[in-house]
Amino acid sequence: MSVLAAQLDDGQLALLTAMAGPYLKSGQWPVWHYVEHALDGQGFEARTVLKSLPVVGSPGPGGRSYGLVWYDRNYLADDSCPALTVAAGLHVPQLEHVFGDNFLVVLDYLVGKQLATRPSPEKVEKAFVTSMDLRRNFPGATREFLRALPGILSHEPTLRRGLQEHWGTSSDVWRYELDRELFRFKGVSTLGHYVARVSEILIEERLLNDAELSAAEGTHSVVAQFTPAVTATPASTRPVYVNERLIGEIEQKQSRTSWSLDKLLGLLNELNECYAGDHVYACHALLRAVIDHLPPILGHRSFDQVASNYPWSQTDKKYVKKLLEFKNQGHDVLHRPIRTSEDVITMNDLPLPANLNALLRECADKL
Repeated sequence: MSVLAAQLDDGQLALLTAMAGPYLKSGQWPVWHYVEHALDGQGFEARTVLKSLPVVGSPGPGGRSYGLVWYDRNYLADDSCPALTVAAGLHVPQLEHVFGDNFLVVLDYLVGKQLATRPSPEKVEKAFVTSMDLRRNFPGATREFLRALPGILSHEPTLRRGLQEHWGTSSDVWRYELDRELFRFKGVSTLGHYVARVSEILIEERLLNDAELSAAEGTHSVVAQFTPAVTATPASTRPVYVNERLIGEIEQKQSRTSWSLDKLLGLLNELNECYAGDHVYACHALLRAVIDHLPPILGHRSFDQVASNYPWSQTDKKYVKKLLEFKNQGHDVLHRPIRTSEDVITMNDLPLPANLNALLRECADKL
């Protein structure tokens, strides 16, 4: 049984219920300001309760994790709208029909379509399911459910990759790119089974990542035996800005993509080196170079277009917006002339690493 299915305390249940009520009435998740006041009235501190909820996987930047609530762990503003995941349906009976029965029927349909695909031996041909396909095949599904489904999928870490919300001419029209990861949900028939399967996938990923990190640390230990103590600090103990597993994943895709990744990998590794060494101006310049280098991977010519037109999830769009705002700061570092007064930009002015890692996660998925 997944830890996400374990019994919750009164405060945790109150939080989920406070979020579910408005959603079931309007199809929209309530703003955090509302949730906090709802829990104040019951004697609970909402932020403390939120952070106490169980999570599986790797909560750090670049890793995949899963909990009962999807929210921005770096900055939870009053007007932000955290969302309950499918796993929350295990604890909120009112959500069981939407997050249980209906969702599982659609998931089974997606798995069946993936199993039925016949790839070409000559070229890569993507297969999709559209919202129109679902409407035709599930005439009993309400328009409200089909409209809500992209939001539900976007908060499921093992399913969100295939979602393409802004596709077609109407906001109600979207499509889903089929992917081999769907095979892992073959035979899943209950909500508990689905949550357990997602948990297994993410726990496996974390164990694999931990094993790779331990192996790397072991290598550093061997090297340290033959290296004078005055040499640089081993990389495993240095502060890291770009998630190293993401860099490794991008590196592995060099032979499987038409994009030349040499410059990107150089920029990312140099950014981590400069971050470890507290080289503030180099970090700003390199980060600015990275975000200007990536847009073609996402189908756009400029980062402004990436931020405005790419179909980001609600959370990732906030990350990308922070990077867009940073561009002016990077421009300041690169182009402000010398002056008599002291400069005020420091390492603390860099955007949070999660912003860049979210952008890189999307790019890595597209390679």
